[in-house]
Amino acid sequence: MDIWEILFMLIVGIGMGFSLMGMSTAILFSPIIVSIYGSKLGNGIMFVPFLVADLYVSYLYRKSYDKKIVLKLIPFSVLGMIIASIFANSISEDIFRKIIATIIIFASIIFFLKKYENKLTKLSWIFGIFGGASSYLANVSGPIFNIYLLSYKQDKDNFIGTRAIFFTAINIIKLFMYIFIFKNINTFTISRGAIAIPTIFLGVFLAKKLLKIMSQQKFNTTIILLGLIIALKMLL
Repeated sequence: MDIWEILFMLIVGIGMGFSLMGMSTAILFSPIIVSIYGSKLGNGIMFVPFLVADLYVSYLYRKSYDKKIVLKLIPFSVLGMIIASIFANSISEDIFRKIIATIIIFASIIFFLKKYENKLTKLSWIFGIFGGASSYLANVSGPIFNIYLLSYKQDKDNFIGTRAIFFTAINIIKLFMYIFIFKNINTFTISRGAIAIPTIFLGVFLAKKLLKIMSQQKFNTTIILLGLIIALKMLL
């Protein structure tokens, strides 16, 4: 492990901190990590700090989350992960990423059409299945779940809390699947992923400072626009 690898993972940690606050910035690093280590190891490396960070943010926002939304999404997300684990070797990652990107773009357009925004809350099975599958295969589920959660018109704290509690539950389930099915949690992935953990807390701290000066409307718009940028990047 050289100094550049360490510095890169430290930067990734800051991005993950922002991502955990709903801004999905860490997903920009995922393609780079996958290109360096490959899809299997790359996902394992990203998973390690994400799990630790989700636990941390869940503790911070333990009093601000919607239990009903979490319980509604989990079964569909687990189903999505199971489907992904079965077809992991036969699904083209490139095609799958384009499908996810298309869903993000379509849902974002609907979100901005205020007349139809509330209808997204009735599509938990779509967001859950595709979100769970994308989380298992490529760690790109953030924008999908962000759009779904924003459709409930939660305030910033409840949005972040619900998101954190949900991802914590999903990642705990995914941990066992990664160990026994995908088999990408090992000393190599843990040693690389652990480097990003300290700077995640810095990213969360900076993101919280930013959110204090950002209005609810700007927050929602920023989340959706970041998701669109990421989706367009996934299509190219």
